[in-house]
Amino acid sequence: MQGAYYNNSNVVSVIITDSQRLIIWVNEQFSKMTGYTLSEVKGKKPSLLQGRNTELSAKERIRAALKREKPFHDRITNYRKNGEEYTCALSIHPVFNTEGILSNFVAMEVDNNFVDPNDVELMKISSTKKTGLTTTKELELYFKLNDFFRKEKPYLNPDISLNQVCNYLETNSNYLSQVINNQTGKNFRYFVNQFRVQEFQAIVSTSKMSNFTLYSIAQSCGFKNKSTFHNVILNHTGKTPKCIADKY
Repeated sequence: MQGAYYNNSNVVSVIITDSQRLIIWVNEQFSKMTGYTLSEVKGKKPSLLQGRNTELSAKERIRAALKREKPFHDRITNYRKNGEEYTCALSIHPVFNTEGILSNFVAMEVDNNFVDPNDVELMKISSTKKTGLTTTKELELYFKLNDFFRKEKPYLNPDISLNQVCNYLETNSNYLSQVINNQTGKNFRYFVNQFRVQEFQAIVSTSKMSNFTLYSIAQSCGFKNKSTFHNVILNHTGKTPKCIADKY
């Protein structure tokens, strides 16, 4: 039954494998989407999600793309642990070590056949650069960070700091800053603000706060300063807050 699982086109299920495509780590959304825990899938191949109606043509395209060791997008019918099938948008990225040797694959799924992976920010990761973390640990930390922001919404706190996030993730600010920069090309403040921008867009697209001023809505999204709010929205979207609100 679909209601038993977390189904949201903005939520990304993540699988990290080694170079042999054996699963090393999955995020919390993977378990919610599929019903499988990390302990149940660790050491197995992601193909365990495939079943009777999985498209042969999609499987062949994926195999060929993995061989080429290039990032790619596709769509495929997979199966949850309870046998229910679902069609998802899929994005797979090879990851190379500092010597240029393939070390991992990162597979990301959105449980929605109509989502364009190019429109989902998390599905556009870049190859990692050299940091004090191993490649796999860096990727795990990046996806845990995204899960934390989506689930707990720490960005709603206007005074959220890098150290506070580090305490939650049990890491240090040096490492986390490097990971954010490697994966997004941006700093921590930009990373936080992108979630605030998304929150603002989601709120103004509904009527639940239609009687509030744009700045009041901005404050509910974690923005602390009016001019900063306008500048951040413009920088992230290319539009003013009013233009975004008028769209709806």
